[in-house]
Amino acid sequence: MRLKLLLIITFLIASNGFCISTPLISANALFLYRNSNFHKEDTDTTTPGFTPDQERNGINVREAELQFDSDVDPYNRLSLLLSIHPQYELNGTNVEEKWIVEPEEAFVESNVVPDVTFKIGKFKAAMGKQNTLHTHAFLFIDQALQNSKLLGDEGLNDVGLSAAALLPTAWFSEVTLQYLRGEGENTEFKSATPGDGVGLIHWKNLFDLSDALTMEIGGSFAGGANSLRGTTSIAGADVTFKWRPTEGGRYQSLIWASEFLSRKQTQAVVNDEKASGFESSLQYQFAERWAGLYRFDTLTVKDTFDPANLPDDTYQRHSVGLAYIPSEFSQYKLEFDRKTGGPVSATGEKTENTVFLQANFTIGAHPAHSY
Repeated sequence: MRLKLLLIITFLIASNGFCISTPLISANALFLYRNSNFHKEDTDTTTPGFTPDQERNGINVREAELQFDSDVDPYNRLSLLLSIHPQYELNGTNVEEKWIVEPEEAFVESNVVPDVTFKIGKFKAAMGKQNTLHTHAFLFIDQALQNSKLLGDEGLNDVGLSAAALLPTAWFSEVTLQYLRGEGENTEFKSATPGDGVGLIHWKNLFDLSDALTMEIGGSFAGGANSLRGTTSIAGADVTFKWRPTEGGRYQSLIWASEFLSRKQTQAVVNDEKASGFESSLQYQFAERWAGLYRFDTLTVKDTFDPANLPDDTYQRHSVGLAYIPSEFSQYKLEFDRKTGGPVSATGEKTENTVFLQANFTIGAHPAHSY
């Protein structure tokens, strides 16, 4: 009797076109130890203009993420990602730690048109490769200088519309058009005039050079009104080579990735601000669970609009790291950075040396990252 009732209910649901889907739920936690000679002392809280250092020395929970993904129906998919992270605020003369819960992404994707993926909601814009990554997916502890300085700590992330179309080519080729409202956390846009938006185009191409080697090339451009009643334009290009031998690929692989970003901001009367940066990195897997890392990134700023936080200068950084990856759900990373250029430390030092030790853990049905 129970079996017959179950079959009847299943038939009624299917015949009426309903879809019951259990969401894929996952969580990620990043724990970070940081030691930098540029750290800010909390003993300066009585100094006028003091703001707490958000990148504090010592051990901390860097970020936790909760992600929910599910098919709404055969044509639409909903994704929601919540970020949980500490934020330090000054209360009188005391620095207090507060925990912030905010949506990092919340969007719906639709495939109602063949070979075209539509997206609406809050999402990471398709400005190059790094901007689309979540913190736990960074190859190094921090983003490249060009991304953090020109796109902000959270990257180009806003509410908008997106359409990604596959082109009829012999190789993988995808063009993405996006419209963002320009009211997110990114100060390089964020016009004071309601209705001003940001237009973006991204072109991605992927080639199989051999059975073991692939090459990805991309180009991006975004433009719109800024908070200074002028305009901001950002252009980027990226190239990535991935090598994994058909025999022994479990123990050996190599990824060489490079990306360029350029930003121009205008406002009345003064000279245009121009800034550009470049990053190139290597990840060499030399054993089943071990990989060595190296990165060089640089940034040049001229006629800055924000001399306190982004002074005119040439910034350079060298990063070396060692990653131990027991499984796809856990990773440990040791990294050393040396950076020159930009603001000096509270004691007048010009070179920042930082040691990181990060532990990365994921549970649940975490969606695969893009290739």
